[in-house]
Amino acid sequence: MPRIHTLIMPCALAAGLALGALPPALAQTQAPANAAAAAADAPAVDLRVTHYTRSIGQDGVQRETTYSNHVYRRSCQVWIERELPPAIVASLAHGHEHAHGPHAGHAHDEAQGAPLLLQRNAQGQVSVKVVLAEARRVIEVDLAHYGNVGYGGSWDGAYWIVTPVALRAMTPEGPLRAGVQRYTRTQGEQTTRVDWDVAGQYPRRIEQVDAHGTSLYRLTATRLPGGRQPWTAIADYSRGDYSDLLD
Repeated sequence: MPRIHTLIMPCALAAGLALGALPPALAQTQAPANAAAAAADAPAVDLRVTHYTRSIGQDGVQRETTYSNHVYRRSCQVWIERELPPAIVASLAHGHEHAHGPHAGHAHDEAQGAPLLLQRNAQGQVSVKVVLAEARRVIEVDLAHYGNVGYGGSWDGAYWIVTPVALRAMTPEGPLRAGVQRYTRTQGEQTTRVDWDVAGQYPRRIEQVDAHGTSLYRLTATRLPGGRQPWTAIADYSRGDYSDLLD
């Protein structure tokens, strides 16, 4: 069984993949102000979110990427953890992370792929914290370093994955089925489909394909067993800011 990332692990792709970029057809229809007003009404939900991309280059090489995050959404708060494949868990257990971390002279490597805690206050200001579980530290991250910890800067993307505002720019397809409404949108050669869980207010599935079959993006979200509140474990962690990790 895969395990959740609670160890400190370097991840070369973390900065680009921690949250997962929305397909352009959805990202272009985000409306932060409206979403902020509605955010408090979104129900709490715990999800396993899997991202899959496939592309075929002009050289004929097919490239695939897949990864999963566990996402815990509460009112004005989102916790995101990377799920580690068993092979990586086993590697970490055997001490193969020795080339990274503060003893290697690059303490900021610790933050790559570590859990993120995003919180939004009543004024709409977002705080971004990276959780270094092995060091028992919570690091406040400023705007200039969002990319270093894998946060793309979109609260809406993290909280909603697809905002209700974006859905209103799409076309409902057929009636509600088993609590899910499908939406579609075509822009140029890109077609996007979203299967929206109406009660849970999250996308069970997003798929974007191009007309030629050379690119595919797919997101699937499934419910996790309830009850876990990972932020409770960090109450006694020491605090710092990202500059503490820089050489």
